[in-house]
Amino acid sequence: GNYESGGGRTPWNTWVSCEEDGSVGRCHEVDPHTGYFSQVNVVATGGNYESFAYDDQDPTAPSNTRYFVTEDSSDGALTRYTPHPDAYDTNSNYDILNSPNGVYEYLILNDNDMTFSWSTSLSAGRSSASAIFPRSEGIDVHDRILSFVAKRVQKLFTLDLELETWSVSSTASGAFDLEPDQLARVLGDGDILYFCEDGGDDCDIHGRDQTGNYFTIVEGIGYSTETTGLAFSPDAMFMYVAFQTDSNIYSFWRTDGLPFNGTVADTKYHSA
Repeated sequence: GNYESGGGRTPWNTWVSCEEDGSVGRCHEVDPHTGYFSQVNVVATGGNYESFAYDDQDPTAPSNTRYFVTEDSSDGALTRYTPHPDAYDTNSNYDILNSPNGVYEYLILNDNDMTFSWSTSLSAGRSSASAIFPRSEGIDVHDRILSFVAKRVQKLFTLDLELETWSVSSTASGAFDLEPDQLARVLGDGDILYFCEDGGDDCDIHGRDQTGNYFTIVEGIGYSTETTGLAFSPDAMFMYVAFQTDSNIYSFWRTDGLPFNGTVADTKYHSA
């Protein structure tokens, strides 16, 4: 694909890569173990797609799973894709996101009563995005809680997929003063959401702990480009991130010997 942005892992351990390429931008599934590569049907039209995630605990969905894609546009709708039940009957995981007759729905946030719904109307989804969450980027789902960031308004949105309610908080905190970009969650002693940063010089990597406090884990001093491609090793001992324009990928580890999902003692939190 062209202009690859973020993406996300599938339940069967392939990767969906998102294209940020206007009217021709799509999503592609890649299997690093076999070399498989194919455009997939998780989005209905071209767009500036950013990140991918899934919820595999939805009792109302085929195989209990639905898939989500964000779009980095001023009116970029958040897509929920539900494959047709037949997509799970071919005995090939590659067919799940690549079969016909899936359903596309788009997030509608109601800021009067802080509930949300899903609409098959793309225009309605774009209107909601434009009004409340323009330029959505990183997305994560864990235990039926969907989190995503909208960089233009510097906000973190949290959706309870079971109760169909939502909340919002600012990501602007201390050194985290630019735009939130991709995000990744690591679970362990501390349930921590890590953020990339975009929008200017000195883009960093920041964390948010279970209590909502922010801290900076990597400072991008001297790098006039965004941080991107955030990932962690399976044991959470190593963090990987790229500084985009430089095309360099770095590996980080904690000098105290703890994993990135461990205690954050001695970490300097941002002032309120």
